[in-house]
Amino acid sequence: MRTLLPALAALSLWLGAAQAQPVKFAELGILADAPVYLAIEHGYFREAGIEVTLERFGSAVQATAPLSTNQVQVAGGAVSAALFNAFARDWPVRIAIGRTGDRPGFSGDTLVLRPDLRDRMQRIRDLKGLRIAVNAPSAALHYMLGRMLESDGLSIRDVELVFMPWPSMGPAMETHAIDGGTVVEPFAALFAQRGQAMPFRRAADVLRDPPLEVSVILFSLDWANAKPEQARAFALGYLRGAREYWQAMRGGPNRAQVVALLARRTTMTDPAQYDQAQWSYADPNGDIVLASLADQQAFFVSQGSVRTPQPVERMLDRRFLDAAIAQLGRVATD
Repeated sequence: MRTLLPALAALSLWLGAAQAQPVKFAELGILADAPVYLAIEHGYFREAGIEVTLERFGSAVQATAPLSTNQVQVAGGAVSAALFNAFARDWPVRIAIGRTGDRPGFSGDTLVLRPDLRDRMQRIRDLKGLRIAVNAPSAALHYMLGRMLESDGLSIRDVELVFMPWPSMGPAMETHAIDGGTVVEPFAALFAQRGQAMPFRRAADVLRDPPLEVSVILFSLDWANAKPEQARAFALGYLRGAREYWQAMRGGPNRAQVVALLARRTTMTDPAQYDQAQWSYADPNGDIVLASLADQQAFFVSQGSVRTPQPVERMLDRRFLDAAIAQLGRVATD
């Protein structure tokens, strides 16, 4: 009997793996994918009955078509005019879970300036007339800059916008080709270490009501409707991974373990960077900040990049997140 028990245990594990249903996630290899990596690493998806496989994409935009045709079932997506315009075209995708955002102390989205401007730039209205770089038009950091300027009586038209990728902004500030830029971590920390830039304002310093919602988890609607048990299982596993990240983000006892995993899985391969940069906020309850989505859409309407705004509530499908919360309970975040 004793020799039979290990065999039965192994058979049970094998049967569990065999019965796990495949779900494909569009990964980007960035810190925002952390809950997925943690859920895979610790078996949370498998315990929920699914086998999550990863398909690497160069950007979230590249995953748009495969997600809409159910070639991948889940993807992370940045909030942008393109996202809102897709919903206006009756995109067969829904926002299912909040992914990343900005809160005080956990705000990677940053307006940085040339260090030699330190004494001249005391408040946001001092930015008037400067050349500020943004990585892409009509995206979250374009919105962030616009709302920052409006908070002190300016508008996006009061600065000269330049569009360039984040890695180019540090050298461009060093040569005075630009005066500042809106960046994510680890670029804010890297540019400061190199003496190319200084953090001026982080998103959470200014955008507090509502706080900035940067990205969301998107479900293929065809998949979620056809296989709701898989969608519930993904939400459950994802939320458990998000809670591990949330603990590590706040300096919990699992931080070193999480950093080691993320250094292996993401483009932030240097473990030291995780202590130098501010981590993006991931809500342990997967909450979606509807007010931020609505305000971002309104901003892009004012800029002419969204022409047919939609009620943000119609972009959501909370069934699976609510089921996960019902099973796990809520985490107190205050």
